[in-house]
Amino acid sequence: MFRLYACIISEDAKKDKAVLLSVAQEFSASIEMLADGVLFDVSGLNSLIGDADQIAKKINRQLEIACVHAKAAVAASADTAILLARQKEASSDSRASDKFSQLRLNDLQIDPDTLNIFNDLGIRKIEDLKRIPADDLINRYGQKFKTVIDIIDQKGSRLLTPNVKENSLTWTYNLDFPVDDFEQLIFIVNHGLDKLFAQISYSGFSTEQLDISLGLQKKEKKAYEIKTSFPTLEKSFWLKLVNLRISLDPPEAEIVSIGIVSYFTRPRPDQRGLYSVLRSDPESLLLTVNKIKKLVGEENVGVPVILDQRLPEAFNLDSECLPLGREKLEAKSENLTTAFTYFRPPVPADVTVENKRLLFIRTPNFNGKVKQYSGVWKKNSYWWKTPWKTQEWDVEIENEGIYRLSKNEMEWFLTGEYD
Repeated sequence: MFRLYACIISEDAKKDKAVLLSVAQEFSASIEMLADGVLFDVSGLNSLIGDADQIAKKINRQLEIACVHAKAAVAASADTAILLARQKEASSDSRASDKFSQLRLNDLQIDPDTLNIFNDLGIRKIEDLKRIPADDLINRYGQKFKTVIDIIDQKGSRLLTPNVKENSLTWTYNLDFPVDDFEQLIFIVNHGLDKLFAQISYSGFSTEQLDISLGLQKKEKKAYEIKTSFPTLEKSFWLKLVNLRISLDPPEAEIVSIGIVSYFTRPRPDQRGLYSVLRSDPESLLLTVNKIKKLVGEENVGVPVILDQRLPEAFNLDSECLPLGREKLEAKSENLTTAFTYFRPPVPADVTVENKRLLFIRTPNFNGKVKQYSGVWKKNSYWWKTPWKTQEWDVEIENEGIYRLSKNEMEWFLTGEYD
């Protein structure tokens, strides 16, 4: 596939930056902002739109619709496209190849002394310079002049460097009258996702996050952030996910407007490997998790987070921190985490103590000598709320493992094991 580049030059690029970027995004995802316009890759559009001149005409029509005083040009090299777009006097009816040959040498990167010599010799346009053998020009003006020759041969080596930081698209809709039930607005959200996903798909991207903003009557907006661990443009999946998320925390007033922000990223590959085992769609898992949240409560579903406190079961469930599926295991010892398994119910124990030292532990499951231990600790960190009742030790039992030993009044028991 041969390359094609488009360039739009504006009379006021700073003022028109947002519009120029919006127009460029309709044709390409690889975009570079210039000081006086925008440069983007339109390779492959020839099979959809036509040749370079037809692509340029379509871009110029979009600029007219946007009411922007700018000019677009399309060529086989980025340098050529920029030079053509910066010509104000050239006729838009002539073909790009004809316009380029008529460009003056002043527009090229040629030093003034050389330009004066060319002017004295009657060499003022690109078509004049092309009549001179390239080897003679290089022998006369050095190897650096080959850059100029490549440009006039439309073989410029300038690379497009994408520098656009925008990574999202926004869609908003104002309702004709307030609505108190979000489920009545699903068809409007469906319409918004249609428009967003069509543009994202056209640019070759996908999305893994939606931000939903509901404008409320006589109240502040209600915002929802919906993330997935995988990019997808499956509209029915997103609609179900949005509906489930908002049903968990419905707005407290009538809805008067809807806003959707879609963050785009690289699409997910259809096949991970030639011999990889097929897996179930992650969309099904995420929808199942959200349905469980709706049934048992959002606070009862999530990832366990260990608390650095002395409590009966020192952990919480973080409902917002679901695993992404892209976590990497750290091999460094300082980053390793010790797991702890609680015994339910606790295992009764008979402990031999001599001179205030733990010596031997007997349980229904095993017996063993205490190799070493640490403690004693009080169980409840909130001493100002509950009086001390339980004492705890971490004990290593010979040939068995490391356990949590607890004493409540005169009773001993094992509450869990370190893995």
